[in-house]
Amino acid sequence: MVLGGWCSSASAQHLWWDVKDHAADTCLYGQVTVLATHENIYYCGANWHPGQAAGGYCGIQHNGGAERRTIFSIWDTTADLHPVAAAFDPRTVASRFGGEGEGGHTHMLWPWKIRQTFEFCVQKVPGTKPDTTDARYFVLDLDKHAWVHSATITSPNGGQKSVPTIGGGSLASFLENFAGKDKDAPKLATYRLWLGDSLKTMKPLTLATGDGTWGELHDAYFLAEGDATRLGDVFSTLQDDYGKPAIGAKDKKLPPISEKAMAPEVVKALEEVAAGK
Repeated sequence: MVLGGWCSSASAQHLWWDVKDHAADTCLYGQVTVLATHENIYYCGANWHPGQAAGGYCGIQHNGGAERRTIFSIWDTTADLHPVAAAFDPRTVASRFGGEGEGGHTHMLWPWKIRQTFEFCVQKVPGTKPDTTDARYFVLDLDKHAWVHSATITSPNGGQKSVPTIGGGSLASFLENFAGKDKDAPKLATYRLWLGDSLKTMKPLTLATGDGTWGELHDAYFLAEGDATRLGDVFSTLQDDYGKPAIGAKDKKLPPISEKAMAPEVVKALEEVAAGK
């Protein structure tokens, strides 16, 4: 299968989700399934309030060699109001980051695998200190069939409307080649997100547009990077299990994906881990 018309020169490909009915939402659940990968790639499951006070992002990375991670970061509220990251899992490393803005960062080694769905959740709640917001990050341990409270990052509100919410602004997913190398090698991942004002009320996001190499596959949105012929070979290999891709283009809208409800057992498990059970 040869797929033409794709630009593979950019270092990142994005999905921009339609969140017009989610202005006050505080809880996000997501799924990322990597189908082809390479070193130095970040599969960002969600990037909320990009460029705004206490905007954040989370997802999984393929680092050098066999090393793989999950990361969770929140930008500063202002130049003088900084978030504080607290690790709640012994494997989590908390620090500050710089470069593309500054803020609080956490990461942990996380051995995600090709074709296994990585599941994550971000929940914002009022902080224990006055005028603060806690952003909690949970990830599903597939081997133990249990959710893990990876970290909480506490941000001063500072009068900024974006701090206590995930909705109310832009929401993106992306695939980033952060080393800028080996751009012809195929990378491919599918994405789904749910958003709500509580863990019980999260609804699926069904509309997105994209840039770079994007489209729909297996009732989800996908992002990809790589040589068009080699990517076509990957899609051909996946066709029996995932079907054929619908190819997106700049400023092109594809039909919405299905309104797949969250599984009740997932909601129950998230409520339990959020309550510290």
